[in-house]
Amino acid sequence: MTSLTGIKTLTICSSSKFYETAQALAKEMTDAGLNVFTPRFDFNEEAVAVTMDDKISLTREFLRKIEGSDAIYVIDQDGYTGRSVCIEIGYASALGKTVVLSESPAENAVRALTSAVVAVGEITKRITP
Repeated sequence: MTSLTGIKTLTICSSSKFYETAQALAKEMTDAGLNVFTPRFDFNEEAVAVTMDDKISLTREFLRKIEGSDAIYVIDQDGYTGRSVCIEIGYASALGKTVVLSESPAENAVRALTSAVVAVGEITKRITP
């Protein structure tokens, strides 16, 4: 079992398909005393049009959040990550961050960069600042 100690700041990564879960988890983690970064929920691609300029700006902003984190937590229901989340996983891994997924990933390259798989309902309990 991978140790999740020393994590004080965490970025939640998620396809916009899973933003409802991400928002609930962010609240739970914040209530538990963690510093949590999230995607910009106001740019949910399931609900609003996101321009190319928006996507570029949002991507750069989100990568800075990952830089300031001890770890990332990826919500990947049924193993789905999506392209943007795959980039975020690769970036976090290259920076030496802990990469935790909610489910076993469908993509083997993602599996190679994963430190641990911990279900959404268990992750807050497993992190020790």
